[in-house]
Amino acid sequence: MRQRPSGRRPSFHHAFGLGGLSFLLSGLLALGSSIATARLYGIDVIGEFALAYAPTGAVWFLSSAREQPALIRLLAPLPPQHPRVTGLFVPVLAFSTALTLVASAIAAAGTYLLFNGPIDHPGLFAPAMVSLGAYVLFTNPAWNVDGVLSAFRAGGDLLWIRAHQMAAYLAFAVAASFFWPSVWGLIGAASASWVTSLVHRLWVLPKWMSWSVPRGEIREGFRELPDILRFGLKMTPGSLANGVSDQLGTWILGAHGSLSAVGAWNRAWGLSQRFVELNYRITEIVFPTLVERHVGEDRGGFDRALVDSQRYVAGAMLLPAAVGGGAAAAVMGLFGPGFSSAATALALVLLIPALTTILDIQASALLAVERPVATTLLAGTRLAATIPLTLVLTISMGVTGAALGVTLGYVLQLAVQSVVVRAHLTEPVLRLWPARQFAGLLAAY
Repeated sequence: MRQRPSGRRPSFHHAFGLGGLSFLLSGLLALGSSIATARLYGIDVIGEFALAYAPTGAVWFLSSAREQPALIRLLAPLPPQHPRVTGLFVPVLAFSTALTLVASAIAAAGTYLLFNGPIDHPGLFAPAMVSLGAYVLFTNPAWNVDGVLSAFRAGGDLLWIRAHQMAAYLAFAVAASFFWPSVWGLIGAASASWVTSLVHRLWVLPKWMSWSVPRGEIREGFRELPDILRFGLKMTPGSLANGVSDQLGTWILGAHGSLSAVGAWNRAWGLSQRFVELNYRITEIVFPTLVERHVGEDRGGFDRALVDSQRYVAGAMLLPAAVGGGAAAAVMGLFGPGFSSAATALALVLLIPALTTILDIQASALLAVERPVATTLLAGTRLAATIPLTLVLTISMGVTGAALGVTLGYVLQLAVQSVVVRAHLTEPVLRLWPARQFAGLLAAY
């Protein structure tokens, strides 16, 4: 591929704004996709897709030693197309691919046992394996490329890549509904959207990373890989804990509820997770900024970037949570018959995008100041609370109980984590985020 002229790292505020715009555009496309696929495929197929895709969701977390944040931490201070960028990216991609293959093999074995055992849906094993294969071949490389784009705050490129991916999924899913109106249509659409968006990513990557560098840079990158992995492994248990916490609702409902309950939960949870997209859009901009300011010993700038990001996110994300919660019954009714059983669940899980994004911004600050172990301990706190809460509440209250258990776990982690992060600020939080503004925000919600 032809090398393009070197890109220039955008400013924090410019990239932050593009991240918000990317979220809005992706959110509209995601909402359209959720409604269209629910209408075209029906609640049972949506439930089957939720179960078939669950192993891929688990591998999403199991296949990471958190090497990508560790890589971004090293790339953020470098200029675009610096030879060291490629030298570090290649060994990290090689390690990520190998780990993904191992995690997928383990997930495949576990899926076979679960689908032929307590979950009792053996017919979903084949589509689950196709989804896993697409993750290994296309999704994992795409996420590694996104790490490079994030390190250079390439908000514009990321915006159009994500919009392309969502639009492609919608187009493929609608087309497949006429020829393949089963779980296979949705699995195929999801896989195809990653194929085309990976091509898009590879097209824009040369603006930020050179394709050709001296072999010595690659060898040096492999020598640095152990240090990268040591940093990442300190937060890996936390990533795994977060993944398990988020998948508990689907697995527990799959074991103790009906297929229609899983389908209704999937649409409610999936809609909230579409808003979590803002989390990725924002943290991929905030984290390299916090690293730059910490390395440059700009403590005031570090504090402002951290607290301002949380203020903007809280204001922007509590609004749709309030509106969506109030209209939850009508929103779930858009998906078709049977989905309204998850209306209360939707009102609860719509709080999760705001909670997730604030938590991840705070976690970015802990990683920037080289406190990865703290992120693991805090994630473990949420998992320890979420398991018993979700199990007991799901068995007693169904879909609503699953939503309540998962949401309460997030609230507990935020309460503890806010205290931990405050210790790393040089200015009082109330000076950067006045109490009256905070109180007014909660009152408005």
